[in-house]
Amino acid sequence: MTSAFAQPVPIVAALLGLLFAGLVPTCLYLYVEPRGRLAWGAAGVRGGADRRAPLLVRAAAWASFAIGQLGVPWLAIPALCVGFLVLQAKLGLVRPVPAFAIGSLAAMGLVQALIAVRLIPLGVQLLMHSDRAWSRLRVIARTLGIAHGAVLAACALVGLGIGAVPGVVHPWLRTALDWAALRPVMACAVAGILHALLLDQCARVGAPSAGDETEG
Repeated sequence: MTSAFAQPVPIVAALLGLLFAGLVPTCLYLYVEPRGRLAWGAAGVRGGADRRAPLLVRAAAWASFAIGQLGVPWLAIPALCVGFLVLQAKLGLVRPVPAFAIGSLAAMGLVQALIAVRLIPLGVQLLMHSDRAWSRLRVIARTLGIAHGAVLAACALVGLGIGAVPGVVHPWLRTALDWAALRPVMACAVAGILHALLLDQCARVGAPSAGDETEG
């Protein structure tokens, strides 16, 4: 009876977590999107028939808000890594390989936090059809894709480095790094790559066509 009741608990917790994670980006989207319809309804702008941005653009904006909300909380990963280094130093367990791995994860978490913070204004600019954003959107998409791809590759190397040689990293430290830093950073990198691909597609959909620009 107790085990049967306990089985749905992780599923319910995951659903509640997803619902809570989508609350802030959804509220921000619902606030900004109606205010951007005038820009999308202007003459010479694709998607202006119903005065709304194309569905792909709206999805990219919401994804920008969803990833962007991680900017501040994501700083917990570098802080946690610094805490691991301090703890190792106090216990006299500091070694070059684990110290380099922890420092690398801290740097990658910090980079992801900085990127995430910049995505919120980008999402607003997408919905408002900002000329500045659309003129460099493809460059932004490629830059984000390269940055997240480099982070993902670096995470794979760090994972191989701390797991290849037994005894180099203490077992409890390896487990803590894996679940508290390595896996979250890799998951964020994958989400960032998918978001960059979405932005690249938006660069083709949202920009005015050559004929429209000529008429304007």
